[in-house]
Amino acid sequence: MALASATSYSCWVDLTRIAPGSQIYVDPKIYAKGGEALSWRFHHASWKIQHEIWEHGNKLISSPSPSQQDLEAAVIQLQRAVELRDKLLDKIYGFENIPGRKGTNKYAIMADLGIIRPTLKIQLRELRNSLIHDPQASTVTRQECEFLADAAWYYLKVTDRIAQQCSDELTLHYASQKGEGSSISLNFETIRWSAAADGYVSPEIVLDIPTSDSLNFSIVQCEVVNYSGYLKFKGKTTGTDKALWQVIKYFFDESIT
Repeated sequence: MALASATSYSCWVDLTRIAPGSQIYVDPKIYAKGGEALSWRFHHASWKIQHEIWEHGNKLISSPSPSQQDLEAAVIQLQRAVELRDKLLDKIYGFENIPGRKGTNKYAIMADLGIIRPTLKIQLRELRNSLIHDPQASTVTRQECEFLADAAWYYLKVTDRIAQQCSDELTLHYASQKGEGSSISLNFETIRWSAAADGYVSPEIVLDIPTSDSLNFSIVQCEVVNYSGYLKFKGKTTGTDKALWQVIKYFFDESIT
């Protein structure tokens, strides 16, 4: 089905015709003002071990007179701490599977999500690779190591929270000019990045055709509420990539802060 433009919305849909197995398309107004998380999901992951590895590397740098061998070993330990954290986060979140960003480098995705700035990590990885593959031609100074230790420490600190927990349920709200409210709660399955949805929406924001930025759902269960005329539904997200990317950004905003 061809997508309409983001502004060519049609008249209201007859909600009584929506049934389990069908699709609904929700106006992007529903996610225009962000999302709110009120509960948290805790990961049973060994996130502290990366700090222990960092501490070992930092002690080598901080000794009174570290040798070149000490400094080289420290760089390798710092990079190992960062790599283990990368693998842990990727196991939890699967950044490269996020809709709208498939095929993109995961560090670029993490930067776009506001989780990290990857520049310092790249410098650390390049130095570590140089020491392993061409040790005779590579030297490292204590000042460089101290700088890289700070970069690795900062990376671990800023990712500690999402290594431990994330938003459990993200709720989107929209209020019309009359003050009538719609809401959709999303429970994301990370790695696959689909979400179970529990919605209560006005016919005002249900579209008859999808747009390039509508938030789309397959319906599992639904009913039209008699007193309000709203659609109450349960379902799963099916698109669009543009909408899901924005909502997933809210998921990480709430998880990080």
